[in-house]
Amino acid sequence: MKHLTFTVCAIAGLAFSGLAVLLLLANLLSSNQFVDVILPAAVVSLVVGGAFSVRARLLSAKGHGPTKRVR
Repeated sequence: MKHLTFTVCAIAGLAFSGLAVLLLLANLLSSNQFVDVILPAAVVSLVVGGAFSVRARLLSAKGHGPTKRVR
């Protein structure tokens, strides 16, 4: 299994968190018609996004974070 890099984890965390926001907006626009499906999906998306964000933070703390540009 390939190890995930800081960048991959950070982008995945942002994407899953953004997906949760979009799902909640879709729930708002549909007047809560699909709340039984959308709300659990948004919670799962937030948990997965949070897990990726924590992994990115841990990678950054270990020194595997984004590289600094040298001028």
